[in-house]
Amino acid sequence: MTPPDSATEAGLDAASNGMALPGDVPAARLDGISKSFPGVKALDNVSFDVRRGEVHALLGENGAGKSTLVKILAGLIRPDSGRILLDDTDAVFHGPRDAQRRGISHVPQEVQAVPDFSVGRNMLLGFERPFDRKGKLSSKEREQTRDALNRCGAAFSESALTGQLSVPELRLAQISRTLLHPGDVIVLDEPNAALSENDAAAMLDRLRLLRDQQKAIIFVSHRLTEVLGIADRITVLRDGCAVGTFPRAELDKDKIVALMTKTSRLADHDSPPSGTFRSSSVEATNGRPLLEVDGLTREPNLADVSLRLHSGQIVGMAGVQGSGHGHLLRAIAGVDAYDRGLVAVRGHALHPGMIRGAYRAGVVLVPADRRASAIVSQLSVRANLTLPIHSRASRGGIRRIRRERQLAREHVEAFGIRPSNTEILAGNLSGGNQQKLALARALVSKPDVLLLDEPTQGIDVAAKAEILALIRRLVQEHGFGVVVASSEFEELLAVADVIHVMSRGRLVETFPTEEADYERILHAALP
Repeated sequence: MTPPDSATEAGLDAASNGMALPGDVPAARLDGISKSFPGVKALDNVSFDVRRGEVHALLGENGAGKSTLVKILAGLIRPDSGRILLDDTDAVFHGPRDAQRRGISHVPQEVQAVPDFSVGRNMLLGFERPFDRKGKLSSKEREQTRDALNRCGAAFSESALTGQLSVPELRLAQISRTLLHPGDVIVLDEPNAALSENDAAAMLDRLRLLRDQQKAIIFVSHRLTEVLGIADRITVLRDGCAVGTFPRAELDKDKIVALMTKTSRLADHDSPPSGTFRSSSVEATNGRPLLEVDGLTREPNLADVSLRLHSGQIVGMAGVQGSGHGHLLRAIAGVDAYDRGLVAVRGHALHPGMIRGAYRAGVVLVPADRRASAIVSQLSVRANLTLPIHSRASRGGIRRIRRERQLAREHVEAFGIRPSNTEILAGNLSGGNQQKLALARALVSKPDVLLLDEPTQGIDVAAKAEILALIRRLVQEHGFGVVVASSEFEELLAVADVIHVMSRGRLVETFPTEEADYERILHAALP
């Protein structure tokens, strides 16, 4: 992978201004870090540091390498090359406990808690001594956890059950947990992604308190407005390389977007050119829509979202982490209820939060987490393909094994699933072939509306191109409508007929695909 070219001279000058001063030893420094996964170079000779008493923002589009970098610092994965230094001393982590012992606290994107445990007990998980009680908090434990909650400005009790807390309160408890053990480096990966604007603003106030307590904070976020309001320095990653480190005062949203998108990924054949898989003419969209969504609202994830989908059309929903584009698909499919609004298929309104009703109306969702939700990993390819309720392999509720095998062979061939052995466990397939199996499973029931949540997430470039071509071919052959929610904007440009952009739960822009480009979508998607 070629590092960014000299087109960012001004930015690189700013980067030099952001380097540590003599005698100003960073709390943590990553020096020349590289990491590769099969088919992907996630990080290429990246250097990064964070000082005490600062918030250092780490920015980049999806796939830029942000999560890989913070996971290396948190001890979750090991780099292929490079050094980790804490207070200018080399550190080697064999796992997350090593990182914790050396003072690295990691708050992941997901809110993690045991709902039947108290807040204090959740905060202490992993730090108990052999004879500590696992239930009621001791007086010393109450004092420790209460002090940490107070330092973060939390108003709830350390004795409250976490299952009774709101998402913002759970997130605050996660951050409070970082204060319970020695160490000054706190890594926050998208801490505000699931929060409303008011809750996110309150969270930023808490981070300012921690900064004033001389904590070194690494802040990963897609919300540029928040970053520009709290960060002292900003490092931008692009295609696994560090573009540079900049004082906050030298950047604005336009400059950040330009830095994130400067290098053309298309020139390196990382993605298909725009329009590669779209038909030369999109079916006319006059007449009654196949799917109507009007004013769909579910706080804080969706706010007054409306869209139309016609037969033979692919509608793209572009968004970054926390935009709500995945929540929209779950609401349409009946997985999540919503507060108000309307979802109708062929003019018939669906009841909120009723999966069976949506399925009977012809709505099928292929979720983003294919291993956990879209396929059954411990069953064979054949068994996966014959699970749907409306499978043609059963009659009167009685399985027909010969028909199952025939149906499985037909779908394996039609979808190009490899290997072609229908008795292999689904979990043993590659990521791309698992996604093909998930699509095949969805098509067994002959849906009218197919909802695809991040259909190319975590698969290699060649498999992505295959999946995109397959989606377009299926639409052309079967005439159903597809809504694709994705943070991979180049792929939406390649396959969608129209692209809606979501940000903070709202639909903020709509582009006919021929009028859209990557930078315009990214600019609209970043709040």
